[in-house]
Amino acid sequence: MSNDKQTAQYKAAEYMYDLSNTALENGFKTDERWEISMATAAEKKAIEKQYYPTVSSGIIPDLLTTTFRLVKNQLKQSIKEHAASTDRFAEQPVYEYLVAYNANRPRR
Repeated sequence: MSNDKQTAQYKAAEYMYDLSNTALENGFKTDERWEISMATAAEKKAIEKQYYPTVSSGIIPDLLTTTFRLVKNQLKQSIKEHAASTDRFAEQPVYEYLVAYNANRPRR
C-alpha cells in the first residue's frame, strides 16, 4: 500500500473520530446526518458562519479527494461530483478543507 493511501486513510479515520465526538457532545439523534463537502477557505468560513456545530480539517490538496471519498464511504453516503465550470478559462477552485455540518442545525 502506498504511503499516500495510508496517510489518507489515517486522515479519514481521524476525521471520523472527530465527527463522532462532535455528534456525541452536541446530542445528535440517530437520524441526524452530517453533510460532508470539500471547501475553499471562503466556503469553509461561510459554512461555519451558517451552521453549528461544524467539523473542519485542513488537508493537503493531494490527499483531499481520497480522504473525502473514504469519509463519504464510511458514512455510507453517495458522492456528488462538483459541477465543472463551462468556462474553460475560469479559475478552478482550490479545495483545502473537509467540512462537515448538519443542515438541520443552523446557527441562531
